[in-house]
Amino acid sequence: MALSLDAGFYINLFKVDFTREEIEIMAVDRSAYPSLKELRNEIEQEKKDIYIYAPEKSKKVYGFGKDMKWLSTKGFKSENIKFYEEPRLTSFMIFEGLKNKALDLDYSPQTDKDKGRLKLFDQKNFKQTSDLNVKVFQGYDIRVIFLRDEDERKLVFCLVIDVVYSLKDREDKPLNFREVVKKFGSSTLKEVRQIQRDLLPNSKINSEASRQRLLEDILPFVEKLSESEINLSCGVSVRLNTIPVRVTIGEEQENETIW
Repeated sequence: MALSLDAGFYINLFKVDFTREEIEIMAVDRSAYPSLKELRNEIEQEKKDIYIYAPEKSKKVYGFGKDMKWLSTKGFKSENIKFYEEPRLTSFMIFEGLKNKALDLDYSPQTDKDKGRLKLFDQKNFKQTSDLNVKVFQGYDIRVIFLRDEDERKLVFCLVIDVVYSLKDREDKPLNFREVVKKFGSSTLKEVRQIQRDLLPNSKINSEASRQRLLEDILPFVEKLSESEINLSCGVSVRLNTIPVRVTIGEEQENETIW
């Protein structure tokens, strides 16, 4: 079912709603583990379901997962924290939960944890140019961010979702625009860009591309993600709000939230 939006300005930003705000977690001083590599290797060897994460500039290392109590043998102690107190840790949990959710939905995740980006592609579905030389795969580039809501006076966590594309030839070898032109000609590239909505059928620039991608691609994808909760490795579930963030434009003295 297509989602109906009220008139207004929207951006591809979707709020993450939590079922509760506080969790139990394992923690230890960062000085105890200047490097996390050895601890992570030991956890892998012991086949424990544990995530280890040290947020940037944090004085602590956190451990969570089904087997997190095992970390008590490594100097960790149980601690209750609120999601909003450690936003980078929370963002990491959402990132990992989203990746697992994507696997359940048959997407192939490509992760870049250093940049906090997750790219999802459905490798089974693609569109093809009329000469059958180029396959165009549509995917989603997702980032977890946190912002301060001045109305509620607290942080909110959101997903930024963009549409991305991947190109392959008949033998499923990756292509870029330059290679498409070199191997198959400019007319094939023009068709690729039409498939991606960059160009209209008359080859003019599509000024409505961003709006079309939001309404026709991103919103249905978000609805699919929100059909069930996203389970975080800390034992808490979150749900993705299907309504994109609306941009409010007004005078500063009106005390309205502007994203």
